[in-house]
Amino acid sequence: MLNTHAISIAGVMLFTMAGCASGPATLQQGPDAEVTKEGLIKVDNSQLDLSYARPDVNWHQYSKLYFKPTQVTNDHPADYRAPKVDKRTEGMNATYDLPQTSLDKMAQQFSVTVTEVFNSEQPFELVNEPGPNTLMVETAVTDIRLSAPVENSRRSYNSMGKTYTQNSGSMVLLAVVKDGQTGEVLAKAADKGVGFDQWRQNTKVFNWSDVKTVYRRWVTDFKNALMTAAAEQKD
Repeated sequence: MLNTHAISIAGVMLFTMAGCASGPATLQQGPDAEVTKEGLIKVDNSQLDLSYARPDVNWHQYSKLYFKPTQVTNDHPADYRAPKVDKRTEGMNATYDLPQTSLDKMAQQFSVTVTEVFNSEQPFELVNEPGPNTLMVETAVTDIRLSAPVENSRRSYNSMGKTYTQNSGSMVLLAVVKDGQTGEVLAKAADKGVGFDQWRQNTKVFNWSDVKTVYRRWVTDFKNALMTAAAEQKD
């Protein structure tokens, strides 16, 4: 099981999204290179990316992917301070923590998104167990920060009122990539996903749409990074 605190949210949130990189992705070199305890080296100018990767990995050998069931939790880093709830305006039951049913739904949606992105037209086969020529991907969605209390916990929800926010909030994806046969850690990464930056009514429907959009971006970027790494070695 992936420990959601095994990757420091503050220290590993080093994804550089597409369009922000200043050059080709490369492993740091020299005595000042940042190296994890597993021997992974920080990737500079990463696009998605596998922010820390093991050197000399033959990515071209992997044709299969096994995604372990995603963990989705209300966990936060130690220095997190929850938003203060104004009981008078937001209600006695207002909360920023998602119920377990919502967390389970988010975990299921991640699996759905993986299946949609890694479809039959892609060069990778999704499998149900790790094995030879297989990458095992362990993921966790954590540090979920809502921009307003859960919709049905707000006083405005019960009084038919409306709540507007600039976005739905944010969440963090933690990922560990392993060799499916040996269990050796090949890469680690983390990314903070944020909903659309526009003022609109804060509802469960809009927030759920943002979740699916962020998931698709994450999984698509991961797919593209794998394809790029394999193609460069093939060439």
